[in-house]
Amino acid sequence: MPYGILITGPLIAFLRSINVSLMDIGFISLATTPWTLKFLWSPLVDRFALKWPDRRRSWVLISQLFLAVTVGGLALFAFRAIGGRLETWHLWLVGVLALIVAFGGATQDIALDAYAVEYLRKEEQGPVSGDRVMYWRVGWLLCSGAAIALSDPLVWNKLGFPAEGNSPWPWVFVGLSLAFLAVVPITLAADPPERPAEPPRTLASAVVDPLREYFGRPMAIAFAAFLILYKFGDNSSASVWIQFLIDHGMPRVEIGIVNKTLGMVGAVGGAMLGGRSINRIGLGRALWIFGLVQGVSSALFGLASVAGGARWAVYLAIAGENFSAGLGTAAQGVLILRLCQKRFAATQFALLSSLFALGRLISGPLAGVSAQYLGYTTHFFLSVVAAVPGLLILQKIAPFQQREVLAAMPESHQAKA
Repeated sequence: MPYGILITGPLIAFLRSINVSLMDIGFISLATTPWTLKFLWSPLVDRFALKWPDRRRSWVLISQLFLAVTVGGLALFAFRAIGGRLETWHLWLVGVLALIVAFGGATQDIALDAYAVEYLRKEEQGPVSGDRVMYWRVGWLLCSGAAIALSDPLVWNKLGFPAEGNSPWPWVFVGLSLAFLAVVPITLAADPPERPAEPPRTLASAVVDPLREYFGRPMAIAFAAFLILYKFGDNSSASVWIQFLIDHGMPRVEIGIVNKTLGMVGAVGGAMLGGRSINRIGLGRALWIFGLVQGVSSALFGLASVAGGARWAVYLAIAGENFSAGLGTAAQGVLILRLCQKRFAATQFALLSSLFALGRLISGPLAGVSAQYLGYTTHFFLSVVAAVPGLLILQKIAPFQQREVLAAMPESHQAKA
């Protein structure tokens, strides 16, 4: 949910609604840098932890409490920004707040990903990866759907709470802050891994050994480049989608409702189908099929722009983008799980998922500049082309006719295969 708050959800919609430029919004998206650099402090998560509730969940708990406080800071900013003249230093302030929220969200991801690597058996990775994507998308859609819808004064008026202008925005962020407190009991109720990995003996070993092991593999660089580029086209389109809808006059309440309905169905369907197909068709084939579907989804954005924001085209693009994102992210998640060794879970997963986040980080500012200077239509169709480099690298690590991604398997498994 933190990523959804910052990039494709309420923060972006709020900033655009108070007339922050597309370019400034694009550069504020650089606040997601912690997701790209989280491998820098992931060794601390591997090496240190509280004894309660356990090594992995203690970090999850700390992160959730931290996020409740920092998202509350965005609510205070919204109270200050509404009704007043927006100065340059206000943009710097919201950028810093977003950066702090991103740091908490990235730390939560480090702990949750390490927990998944330790907890899951190999045969569970595909289905559970789909489920994780599904629940992540549910949280994201609550941000880009319900939260944006609740920012519309019309909704508050119909509920019997008169609202003027953008005044509901601060309360939207207050609600999101409280949502992090609401999931704390779920964290405490989760089961620990059957065989918890031993923490590294020293901080130095927690830093060096995971990197040495990964980059000692023959195709380490190819996998790294693939993780950056596989979803580059999809990310490029999604980065300016909310802005496109607002600029074409779609009411915020409708944006929220459509994302929550069509978006939810598409995301859940894609994640469930993708996760449950991987064991049957093989990870290599899944990455190819789902990657091609992602490319087509960017063309749907372009079609909606050509149609001038016509509702049928917008609804088709929302459903298609969410469906393809669910498919692709489920397969990419399984690839990262298989690239990790359990004893280096936090640091290796953080490193690999940081590479995945790097693609999102780069695409945000580029998308803002592209959409502003080339127009939405040209930008969306160029996003289809941006999907091609990832598929070219996929041909190297998992040729089209190959069922599995053999190079991602631990050496002992490759020998058995």
